[in-house]
Order: sequence, then structure tokens, then C-alpha cells
Amino acid sequence: MGFLMDHKKTIIVGFVLLAVILGAGVGSGGSMPDLYDFSRYFHVLAGIIWIGLLYYFNFVQVPSLGGVTPETKADIFKEGSIVRRALFWFRMGAHSTLLFGIILFASLGKAITVDIMIGATFAIIMWFNVTFIIWPNQKKVIGIVEADAGAKAAAGKKALMASRINTLLSIPMLFLMFSSAHFQIFN
Repeated sequence: MGFLMDHKKTIIVGFVLLAVILGAGVGSGGSMPDLYDFSRYFHVLAGIIWIGLLYYFNFVQVPSLGGVTPETKADIFKEGSIVRRALFWFRMGAHSTLLFGIILFASLGKAITVDIMIGATFAIIMWFNVTFIIWPNQKKVIGIVEADAGAKAAAGKKALMASRINTLLSIPMLFLMFSSAHFQIFN
């Protein structure tokens, strides 16, 4: 069970277990998932990473850092820190969710519903915010890009507002995206 002590090995073993389950299913007469099925799976997996970290930042990290001194923030934001690692996976989750979402969207063809269109529109706005507002401003806040205290504060506010917009949009987006597989809100 030593693999449980290393997060990378744990993830690898998780995918190996998935492969064993898929192999057993196919071996018992089931069918192998197709591109649509794998895209949907990875879209959901990447979305969990993205939205999970969005909620972590908004519900845990930002409120916890409210009274922290600039010196302490410098330590928290340094290279190799939890914050930088979380921001990396946040961006990768956003990019991967969008990529697999585009593959899914393309494979749906005429089966695209209003629910999916609205949810996808919200998700694209959220991805845009991550890529073009949150990350460029966070680079100033965490010190990747040089900025004085005033510029860091302004960048932090811009990143926070975009992040809060993403949190707001994530609530209906998640409902619309997941419900579209089970029922339709709009006809």
C-alpha cells in the first residue's frame, strides 16, 4: 500500500483500477467506451478539479488570507507553494474541461439542447475569466510578475471579482450541464 503515500502513484493506480474494471466489463460481453464516453468522463474529471479548486479558493483560501500580513503572503505565494500548485491545477482543470467539452459538444451534433448551450456559454465565460483575467492578475499578486503594493492590491481585486463571477456562474452551469443528461429544462 506504499503507493498511497505518493499522490502520483495513487492516481496511476486509480487509472489502472479503471482499466481493470473496463477490461472485466468488456470481457463479460459489455462494450468498450467510445470517444464520446471517454470525453464525457475526462470532461467531468477535469471539471471536478477546476470547480473544486474554484470553491477552495473562494470558500477557504481567500477568506483565510484576509488578515494575513504582506510578509506572510510572500511566504505563502513563493515558488513551490500550495497556492502556486493549486493555481496550476486550477488552470489545467479549466483548460482540460474546455478541451473535453469541445469534443463532447462536437460529437453531440443535433442533440445539443438549450440547457447544454447555456451551460457551455457559462463555462466558456468562466474559462475566459481564468485565462485572461484571473491568471494574469494572480501572477502579480503572487509575485511572478513584478508589481508594487498598489498594483498587487488592484490585481487581487480584479482576480477576486472574476473568481466570484465564476463561482456565481458555476451554480447554474453545473446544474444545466449535469441535468442535460437526465432531463431537459427547456424544450
